[in-house]
Amino acid sequence: MKALESAPRRYDLGIRLLSFGHIDKVHRRIAEKFAAEGVRVLDIGCGTGSLAVVLARRGARVTGIDVSPQMLDIARRKVEQAGLEQGVTLLQMSAIDLDERLEADSFDLITGTLIFSELSDDEQHFVLRQCHRLLVDGGRLVIADETVPPSWPKRLLHLLVRLPLLVVTYILTQTTTHAVRDLESKIAAAGFEIDWREATLLGDFQTVAALRR
Repeated sequence: MKALESAPRRYDLGIRLLSFGHIDKVHRRIAEKFAAEGVRVLDIGCGTGSLAVVLARRGARVTGIDVSPQMLDIARRKVEQAGLEQGVTLLQMSAIDLDERLEADSFDLITGTLIFSELSDDEQHFVLRQCHRLLVDGGRLVIADETVPPSWPKRLLHLLVRLPLLVVTYILTQTTTHAVRDLESKIAAAGFEIDWREATLLGDFQTVAALRR
């Protein structure tokens, strides 16, 4: 995603391609189910701020973090255009800095959309442990990302459908993401109790919600 982030004006288009067009619907679904007035949200890898804006419109107090200053510039413009400056705070930081910059028990909800597919396995485990630390007891984690389909027939069909998309995405971004393996197992291993999930027909894009216990 680094090349994509180097041209942030193409980011939203690239994300729609990578998610097969699901991402806008996913953002609305997350906000409808989990955002509410006064809920403190951390949006990891907030990108151009699309989810942060949707959450803040429902009254949530959102802290969005991203490593790219160019992406955050676009996010700030989106927030200003929506008149949501009081509801959204944007910070330039990486997900792997979570242990240094944010205090424990600071958030009611943590979201991450198409961020885990950019992380190595070790980084995924680290971020999940930090999410557990940052959430209040009973707080909720929601991860939406590309995932490896659960069966070989679905994996083969997924590959056939996705291959042309991979080519187009690579031309646009000069890179691509990697589908997350065993997402639910990793979330559970970090101390969360999964209580809600949605997936595409092929199981190649999942939204998983879990409670901190």
